Amino acid sequence: MNAEKMALSKKHISSEVAMVTNEITEDCIYTGLFGTIDSARINTIATKLTELCESKESSVAIIDLGNVDAIDTAVAGYLNDLGRILKFVGVTPVICGITGELSRTTVKAGVDLDDFIIVRNLKEALKKSYELTGYKVTKID
Repeated sequence: MNAEKMALSKKHISSEVAMVTNEITEDCIYTGLFGTIDSARINTIATKLTELCESKESSVAIIDLGNVDAIDTAVAGYLNDLGRILKFVGVTPVICGITGELSRTTVKAGVDLDDFIIVRNLKEALKKSYELTGYKVTKID
């Protein structure tokens, strides 16, 4: 497959699917966002993630932004809304993978994420989700 077709395929896929989700435990949903997030995509993400958390009765949702290419100031505000929506339905959002560029955009937009749990990476998000849901990971000898 040549690079042009591969780039087109990736662009086509990312325009249709804004996220991947997995159930980490019976209480925790993981969602990895990727590509460029715009207003239409964030609304789709919010709807799908909220419905999934409700149907699975999850109490924690990990939102991984580590593979997000770009975000504009309006979408940075929508991230705050997404976190608030999840909190309203009883789900604790744990946000991870925020790059320097995403953090600068979010701060410049005046978005306050102080009410949310923010950790550096997925490893830390998993630890936090286990802590919040009563799980403990121990090394097997």
